[in-house]
Amino acid sequence: MRLLLRSQIWIVLFATFATFHALAQPGNDNFGSATDLTALMNGCSANGAYTTVAATPDQTAGICAPNGPNYNVWFKFKASATGYIDIQLKTGGAFGSMQYSWVTLWDGTGTTVLACSPYNSLNQGTMETDYLGLTPGNYYYISVDNYTGSGYRGTFSLCLSDKVGYNYKSGALSVTSLINGCSANAAYTTVGASPDQAAGTCAPNGPNYNRWFKFKASATGYIDIQLKTGGAFGSMQYSWVTL
Repeated sequence: MRLLLRSQIWIVLFATFATFHALAQPGNDNFGSATDLTALMNGCSANGAYTTVAATPDQTAGICAPNGPNYNVWFKFKASATGYIDIQLKTGGAFGSMQYSWVTLWDGTGTTVLACSPYNSLNQGTMETDYLGLTPGNYYYISVDNYTGSGYRGTFSLCLSDKVGYNYKSGALSVTSLINGCSANAAYTTVGASPDQAAGTCAPNGPNYNRWFKFKASATGYIDIQLKTGGAFGSMQYSWVTL
């Protein structure tokens, strides 16, 4: 009887410890203990490497957050010589279990928002935000949060790049090789894009989420550009293209 009783006590104690361990706050729960991601530049974390489970709110919510802060966790990185950062927050499947999330880029004090991804109302997927104009050598901060409700908390993955992309004119994507041909269906996206330069003369508003491309003119001195959406061609709506 004594052995049985002791075994039961051990099981209860072990279960209590396991529960406490599982609910421990993430190490980067607070701004002051932000995880340094500088070494991750131009790469990605392991799948599901980070979590909002058991995280608590601190600082303020980003300007594109629908509420909060709720369960925000913090990261930091040192800006490279390009002065640019692209941040991808990935969830779903192997990438992580977190739902209804957003990611925000802050200045070195963690009080001024530089860029943020729109709140992801699609439950899971890839959230992206970027910014051009960082001071090389300075540290900047990233917060990740999800919609209020403990059931939405979970794991997620991050990818960082300092290579200027086609969100900006200076990073325009060369499509010279597409002359007399077409891209793959739905090869490009305005999701996660931010406005840059000015709107075209036929644009009803904007710039809003413009992307940039460039090409080298051929001997004919002529170019025809077709932007295709709908069905397999792409999901973008109410679009325009400017040369």
